[in-house]
Amino acid sequence: MVIYEHSDSDICFLQLHLGGDRNFCYLLGDRTSGTAAAIDPGFAADRFAAAATERGLEIRLILVTHAHSDHVGQASRLVKLTKAKLYAGKEEGMPKAMIVSDGDELALGKKTILAFHTPGHSPGHTCYRFADRLITGDLLFCGKVGGTGRHFPGSSPEAEWSSLQRILSLPDDIAVFPGHDYYGGEGKMPHSTIGFERQHNPFLLCRSFEAFCHLKDNWESYKAEHGIR
Repeated sequence: MVIYEHSDSDICFLQLHLGGDRNFCYLLGDRTSGTAAAIDPGFAADRFAAAATERGLEIRLILVTHAHSDHVGQASRLVKLTKAKLYAGKEEGMPKAMIVSDGDELALGKKTILAFHTPGHSPGHTCYRFADRLITGDLLFCGKVGGTGRHFPGSSPEAEWSSLQRILSLPDDIAVFPGHDYYGGEGKMPHSTIGFERQHNPFLLCRSFEAFCHLKDNWESYKAEHGIR
């Protein structure tokens, strides 16, 4: 299912829901070259490849925000279908993946995709910026942040706090496209902006790391008190 699509003579950008736990997948295309990048294909490689073909695009890159199965379950299948190069952060330990590091600029035709190493939810978590859009994986959701703790081996609240502060240094008008549809407020919000999250996300309103951890530890009671789903 296509959740959001922007397409013009220059670029193509798709936000897709293809299963999983409200997972989002992304297709980034350069119209001039007809090439595309897939981000977090999840368990739907064939449908993902078909979405690119329908738009006249050839997937050349497969980018991983983090190696949890709901995001990369069929990444190897998509590699076989497209012959694309697979990239992931070194600490994610993905077999046969090329390493993407902080600050890398990945060429997509005449466009570039900028990688940000943003550990926290996982040690090699990576966000990707394409023009004025930031794919945040499970670092930052609309109104929430990624989980840390015993359910997420290798996670670190300290690292997540630092990564979030770094993301907040970006301009307010940068669009945020998360890895899951976890917004718990009224209506639907599959994507947001840095500015909106800065002003409304309770985790980003915390003034200290200690306050951030306290909110994480008491999130269920906070949700109940504030009517968040």
